[in-house]
Amino acid sequence: MLKAIIVDDEILAINLLETMLKDNPAIEVIGKFLNPLDALANIPTLQPDILFLDIEMAEMNGIDLASQLGNLAHILDIVFVTAYERYAIDAFSVQAMDYILKPIDKARLMKTIDRITLRKKKIQQTDVPIRNEDVHVIDNLQFHVHSGKVYINGVALILSTKEFHILFFLAQRPGAIFHPSDLYKLIWAEDSIGQTQALKVHISNLRKKLESISGHRAKIVTVRGSGYQFLFDGDNREIAD
Repeated sequence: MLKAIIVDDEILAINLLETMLKDNPAIEVIGKFLNPLDALANIPTLQPDILFLDIEMAEMNGIDLASQLGNLAHILDIVFVTAYERYAIDAFSVQAMDYILKPIDKARLMKTIDRITLRKKKIQQTDVPIRNEDVHVIDNLQFHVHSGKVYINGVALILSTKEFHILFFLAQRPGAIFHPSDLYKLIWAEDSIGQTQALKVHISNLRKKLESISGHRAKIVTVRGSGYQFLFDGDNREIAD
């Protein structure tokens, strides 16, 4: 069973999220905090598997709290639950597992929990030595955040820093479509000013490297007129550069 902590400075928001989580037998809420400073002090002792975290709070911003959890000795998946879209880029910069907008869609929440459950199982089954504090498993991809390494079914992909960031970002949001200029801004942290050739080259290199691994399931496709999309095998969309 996954252990969860909820941090939000509104008690009604905490109660609503807890009620939703109670319908999933795979998760147990072991802590609820209105004050993020109290949560920060108790997380190392409680050792939750998931932290559901609001962002705009009086005592401490949720992004700031998450940034202080990088040295924990156990794996902690952070799921931001907020009413504001504008923090999404900052959230993924602190390695958030997901970003859920309020009002919470229960089906969306359950899908997130399923992803985390699958990730935990794959970490337990892997033969690759891992560091607990920096590993994210998405389907058959294993991301080692601090070292910048990616493994597919135990086989290492040799990626540049930008390639790692692109793949890691897209893999966390399978099915989402990102316009090239938006994706460029997310990865390079600056406006593309219409120049996205560097992104196109990195995407092309990533595709070749993914295809070089036997048994790979991941692919990056181009949706005509819209942008790039990360998918796993089973989708029949054609790649169209």
